[in-house]
Amino acid sequence: MIRKGLIVAAVAAAATVAWAQEAKEPPPSGNSVGPDRGVISDNFGYTFTDSASGDCAFDFIDIASTGASVVAPGVDDGASAPVPIPTDFDFYGTQVTDLVMASNGYLSTDPTDTGPDLSNDCPLPAAPSSGGGARIYPLNDDLVATGGGFYEYFASCPRASDQFPLNGLGCHVFQWEGATHFGGGGPFTFQVVLYDESYEIVFQHLGGNSEEGSGSTTGIQNAAADDGLTYACDTAATIVADSAQCFIHPAPSAVGIGEQAIPTMSRTGLIAMVLVLMALGGIVLVRRAG
Repeated sequence: MIRKGLIVAAVAAAATVAWAQEAKEPPPSGNSVGPDRGVISDNFGYTFTDSASGDCAFDFIDIASTGASVVAPGVDDGASAPVPIPTDFDFYGTQVTDLVMASNGYLSTDPTDTGPDLSNDCPLPAAPSSGGGARIYPLNDDLVATGGGFYEYFASCPRASDQFPLNGLGCHVFQWEGATHFGGGGPFTFQVVLYDESYEIVFQHLGGNSEEGSGSTTGIQNAAADDGLTYACDTAATIVADSAQCFIHPAPSAVGIGEQAIPTMSRTGLIAMVLVLMALGGIVLVRRAG
């Protein structure tokens, strides 16, 4: 278990705020992408699902009063110091040891990223306009960390893993509390949940974001910016209140710990499968009886 006091001290000592090097509030890219809930995968093998499909639970873990403050309230175009991720978390085949939390709604594996990237790239993958590293984008936009940013680790995650619900996996939670759009709009709160061993990535959004995805990017990409997966970007009504988006790693190490991964299939699909199996069983019984 990570000691909260040590995180606060380390981040407070090294935290940095960078003024924007780009024009504020860039217009939407015009390359809008909305969620396609079919079989979508990047080259590495990540897939996504969401709470609208029923395969990705919305179960918000509020850490505003318990987590370590890593981004000071009111920071604009800035970032935390690298936050240690000492447990098992693989992202695009690389073990992550630290993450930078940017006020503009993303996490970066680049320890030198000071967070000024406000022009959301659409679609992913795309070379960041500033900063670097592999990126996790719950809501990349021109944001102000009005309520600050928080981090907390749970040895047993309060939100059970969708892939391994019985395993009691640990998780890291990064929360943007009461964020606002530069120039107005909000406040709204959202978070990233990163799971030990299964390497699942979950984004969760509360209400208050009037843009609902019309000028932001939600997705993931690797450090080389040549592989990535866009859930949605520059598309209205895609990031709505009380919603979640799940990114599934193709090779979790959690398999065999307590249960096999649950296939990404809708409840309707599971019910249909059960009915088909029951029907087949009935046919077999009738033939035997005959």
